[in-house]
Amino acid sequence: MWIELESALAAEARTRFAQADRAELAQRLAAGFADGASAWPGIVVLPAQLAHELGRRLGAEAAPADLARLRFSDLYLAIACSAGDPAAIEACDALAGRVVEACGAKLRASPAQIAEIRARVYEILFVDEPPRAAATRDFAGRGDLRGYLRVIATRAMIRLVNRDRRMVAVDDLDVLDALLPADDPELEILRERYRADVDLAMRTAVAALDERSRALLRYVVIAGWTVDQLGQLYGVHRATAARWVAEARDQLGARIRRELGARLGMASNDVDSIIRLVQSRVDVSLERLLAD
Repeated sequence: MWIELESALAAEARTRFAQADRAELAQRLAAGFADGASAWPGIVVLPAQLAHELGRRLGAEAAPADLARLRFSDLYLAIACSAGDPAAIEACDALAGRVVEACGAKLRASPAQIAEIRARVYEILFVDEPPRAAATRDFAGRGDLRGYLRVIATRAMIRLVNRDRRMVAVDDLDVLDALLPADDPELEILRERYRADVDLAMRTAVAALDERSRALLRYVVIAGWTVDQLGQLYGVHRATAARWVAEARDQLGARIRRELGARLGMASNDVDSIIRLVQSRVDVSLERLLAD
């Protein structure tokens, strides 16, 4: 049985993991398959299906060493979910429900709000909404499935917080800090996914500012000037200088939101959540762009 299993996995590996050593790869895949089958005895994933999905989710450059760090039991379940296995979907949904309940308890959400988030998380996990694929199709096992579900539940809650401030007086960063560790690998994947779009939106927005607005922000953000210094430079009252700076900030923020929203096809509230998610990168990039 093991010879046939390794042969099936290795055959898929030849095309899906071009840079990997075939023998070592087959051994690691077989061990991972055994872990997943043992963790979920009532759920069936075929060996070739596991190898194919690993190749699709990790990319052709993945090596055997990459497989050693994967959580195969979680990945096995996600692959079965993406294939429509009812038992797998039921198990994953039950886990997601516990995560949503825990998140809701931390935020003192009402039962109605928790039910709404639970329904939305189910859609995100198991339903394709073109161009977005069901999240279980993207999970690559680099972090544990519970952490991945926490990210999804947190984002759903952020949207609900933005839509209905009656939940709790807390901003998005407080939500993320409360629910997610700083080194959560799936959260880092989420952050990386949006950084390039945020950078491009900022670059476009800064370039669209008029010269005075760009100069004002450069003086404030880069040089650390006060409104009194700006007033002396431009020969205006400090109140006027403060108003100019506020207007420049508002213009820049509005342009960034508009550019990012158009790029990602998101509403303004969701755009704000994405910006907050990569806030440290935004600060660094903005300073660089203004300095340029």
